[in-house]
Amino acid sequence: MKLMDIIINSAEKDNLITTYCFSCNIHIWPPNRYCNSCFKKTGFRKIDRKGVLLEKSFSNLPDLIGHYGVGDFSGIRLIGSVDPSILPNDRIRISQVSVKDNKLNLEFSKSKIKN
Repeated sequence: MKLMDIIINSAEKDNLITTYCFSCNIHIWPPNRYCNSCFKKTGFRKIDRKGVLLEKSFSNLPDLIGHYGVGDFSGIRLIGSVDPSILPNDRIRISQVSVKDNKLNLEFSKSKIKN
C-alpha cells in the first residue's frame, strides 16, 4: 500500500498522521519510507494539531474560492482553509480533517490561549 493511501485512509477517520523518524524524532513531509537525514526506516505518528500560521492568501479558483494559509505543525508545513480574521503568526489548530477527491482537506481555526 502506498504511503499516501495510508495517510488518506487515516484522514477519513479524522486522524492526521505522517511518516516519522523515531531515530531523529522528526516528522517527514512529504511522506517517505526512509528519513531524509539518517536514512533509517520511518513509521507513522499523529501530527500535533496545534501550530502557527505562517502565510495567508486568497484563492479565486472557481472550486476553491476563499482564504487559505500555510501552517507549521510538528515541524511540517501544511495548507488549509482559514478564517479571514486569522493573521500570520497567530496560533492555530487543525479543526477539521477530511478527504476530497482523494486529497487531504484541512481547516484551520484560531487557537484559544489558556491562562
